[in-house]
Amino acid sequence: MFAAFGNIGVLPPPPTDGAPRVIPPPTPVRFPRCSPQSDEKVPRTRGDVSLVNFLQSIHRPTDIRLSHLEAVGVHVVSDVSPRDLLPDASYLPPVEKWNGIAPEDLLEANEATRQPLSNGHLSPGVQTYRERQKELLTDNTAAFRTIRRIPAPTGETAARLGNAYEFFKNLEFFSGYWPDTSLPPKPDSSESESESTTETAEGVKKEVVPSHMQTHVPTGNGAQLPPDYRQNLLTAFVKLVAYDFGCNVSFPRTEPRLHLTPSPLPPPKSTPPPSYFNSSVAFVYRTPVERSAARAGIVEGPVATLSARASTVFSNPSDELLDLAREVVGVLLTAQHRSREGKTEKRFGDAKWWTSTPRWGGGPGGASGREGDKAEEVTIALSAGVTEKLPPLTSSTSAASATSPPVAEEGHGVKIANEVKRQIGGLNGPSPPKRSKISPRESARMAIYESYRKMTPPSATWDRKARYSAIGKVPGKGYDDVFLMSALNHHVCIVRARVSEKLLSVLEGGTEDEWERLEIRRSRWYDLYLKEERVEAMGCVWGVMSWLMRKVESERDGEGGEDVAGEGDGLVEKMDLS
Repeated sequence: MFAAFGNIGVLPPPPTDGAPRVIPPPTPVRFPRCSPQSDEKVPRTRGDVSLVNFLQSIHRPTDIRLSHLEAVGVHVVSDVSPRDLLPDASYLPPVEKWNGIAPEDLLEANEATRQPLSNGHLSPGVQTYRERQKELLTDNTAAFRTIRRIPAPTGETAARLGNAYEFFKNLEFFSGYWPDTSLPPKPDSSESESESTTETAEGVKKEVVPSHMQTHVPTGNGAQLPPDYRQNLLTAFVKLVAYDFGCNVSFPRTEPRLHLTPSPLPPPKSTPPPSYFNSSVAFVYRTPVERSAARAGIVEGPVATLSARASTVFSNPSDELLDLAREVVGVLLTAQHRSREGKTEKRFGDAKWWTSTPRWGGGPGGASGREGDKAEEVTIALSAGVTEKLPPLTSSTSAASATSPPVAEEGHGVKIANEVKRQIGGLNGPSPPKRSKISPRESARMAIYESYRKMTPPSATWDRKARYSAIGKVPGKGYDDVFLMSALNHHVCIVRARVSEKLLSVLEGGTEDEWERLEIRRSRWYDLYLKEERVEAMGCVWGVMSWLMRKVESERDGEGGEDVAGEGDGLVEKMDLS
């Protein structure tokens, strides 16, 4: 449902006749306009059906209804200003004041504008902001020439991109699929052909600029853009600001999941098993101040989340509803991660009978799977008296037989039973002898089968190297402000969601009562092709990072445990509606 794999654009196959590939028409820029409304308090109005059970009825994208978002209490406020987006507008950079500082006074003013952060360091100041602003104000064509290593025209100097090099490199990839809106509209094909070519005296057209020396070379349309391009562009843009605040964008090492745990039902009713929604979001983590921890890959947070989606068609309300649902899941699972501070993971099925009791304990039912097949072969071989068909003894079994004292003659039935037990090895007995040559496919099957025999709980879903903490959360308020950087087309917007702690408790199996609505405030969509708009978006991200990384008096800096979880196969129901 909420993964990005269902929206991967498929590039058309290259032509086989040698003719140039025809570029399809440009993809129109559309944005979803789904804005459900909700009251301040969300009461339970579904009778005996709990919120978790109602959400577990979603199995594919077509199952999503507006009633699901209304049950959660989603309340969307669109096109809010940056001052209304942040809980405290004073953390936004004072653009007019900072731009009015003379260059020779920047160094002195920079120290006065730096504030203490939660990691013990100081925030970046006006000098860093002016540098990022100057880099993002670079003209796209000049930046693309630097990326493609094309010499600058006569009389111009090559653009120096500095820290924005990665951003413009990904933006140059975009220019092959999405038209650059910073350029004037293209003329007709006949006029463009006359401009790019000249006619010699012999009447033969000669190309003025070679193709490898051009910028904005079309490759396809926006619907054909590979999805990782948009994710890389959003990551590079957020990194421009996050890195100076002691944070970094990191892709999750474990699959991000929004866990849904039904509340236990009184007997004789059985409680439904937990389930989850998967997502394809990335996270902004705080980098540990300890050098050894940072080198070990330990991260703290998450601080914020990133969601880049490949949808380009919003022709009906279902598409708009699905896009909003992806954002809601990304926000809620980030809030779940931030609420794990000071907790340890309890895996589904831990200490349950089906993860500790052997599947076959020697009862009348007999063995199953490969043990059953091997037991049948041994029984047939012993009954027929053909002992040479029996598998050879392992070294451990031979040594045990040599050192064991002689016993009385066994009956025929006891002999067969003992031989069966010896060959199958039992649940914890000797493994079959390893063969010298085994195919990769058979090796994979053996690994799955051995994992089945281990009787362990499902695999851990918490990151072992993550110190989960709610960085920037206002203590004692009963809610958590989660920020999401959202990307569609070649645009980006910033989302703030206020997630109630009662709502998280209900999703984790707590007693269902009324909770505060899930208020989602969304900024306008900023076009990353337009330098003025991307500078404004950068200032908004600057304010978000400044607010989240501020020093909170009750925050325990640098603390957090390294949660260790086990291994195994997941048994929780997965609702993948991608």
